[in-house]
This record gives sequence, structure tokens and C-alpha cells, in this order.
Amino acid sequence: MKSIKYITAEAWLTIGLALLGILGTLFMSSLVAAPKALFGRSLSAIPPSLFPMLVLIAMAILACLLLFSPRRSLMSKVSKTFEDGAVGRVVMLFAVMLFYALSMSPLGFFLSSALSMVAVAWLAGNRSIVQIVAVSIISPVALYLVATRGLAVSLPELSAIEFFYARIFDMFQSAPSTGVSQ
Repeated sequence: MKSIKYITAEAWLTIGLALLGILGTLFMSSLVAAPKALFGRSLSAIPPSLFPMLVLIAMAILACLLLFSPRRSLMSKVSKTFEDGAVGRVVMLFAVMLFYALSMSPLGFFLSSALSMVAVAWLAGNRSIVQIVAVSIISPVALYLVATRGLAVSLPELSAIEFFYARIFDMFQSAPSTGVSQ
């Protein structure tokens, strides 16, 4: 007799993320507004759809790799789709993401990202305060710098935090070089 295998909640989530990534990539022109033009020229060298496109493509690739990996924990002999408060954790995760989306403008990128990462880490079961604080501070700072300095994407930020970043960069730019001039 052959045992029946059930798709786990993780597999359903992975399938959903793969589909969202693929569909978001296909319909990007409907999701992101066309850039503003001044005298027929774009105000930015980077199209506004670049960063969301990179994220969606990465999400789709990673989800598909997970789905088609030899990892067998996505299938189970016992139906584990809604056990041990899984629905409550899904609702809490949705609430955290809703908080993140709604708090981005009033709190700025850094604070809303850090608070959301703390909540997601706690929901995921991480109880190491040192790890949670380190990841919740280092990741938003690194992502902010990559997005604003590397990709030239404008992110909402509180003035005090933007001034802090500007002071740090001014210190590095105005530091005397130790090289030999000719």
C-alpha cells in the first residue's frame, strides 16, 4: 500500500511566492508608474521598476530552487497544513507586513524596517536578543545604503537619520588622504 503524501504549509507558501514573483515580473509595467520626464528626459538614470524587478526575480528564482530541490520536507505523510497555531502565525505575519507598509512613510525606512524585522524574527522563533538586534540594525542600514547610494533609489527616512548618514559620509569624504601626491 502506497502512503499518501500531503503538501505542507511551507510548500504552499513557496508555491505562492514563486507565482507572485513570476506574475509580478510579467506585469511590472502595470505595477510601477512610468518615471517623470522633464523636457522629454528622465529625471533618473535608473528606471523605477529596476529594484522591484530585481527583488521579484530573486524571489521567484529562490522559491523555484526550493520547490525543485531534493529537500523532502515540503511533502509529509501527515497533513501538517494547519497545526500548532499556524493560522495565528500567518495572521501575525500579515499584521507585521501591514504595519511595515503603513509605517514606512511616518517612521522612515530604518525604524519601520528594524521594528518589522524584530517582530518577524520573534515570530520565526528566534529568541536570541543579540542576534535579533544585530540583524535588525545592520540589515536596514546596509539595504538603505545599497538602495540610496548604489541604486540611486529614494527611500523615505526621518530627517534626523538622513542627517546622521550625511554626517558620516561627509566625514569619510573630507578625511585627508594618506596617498602621496605628485
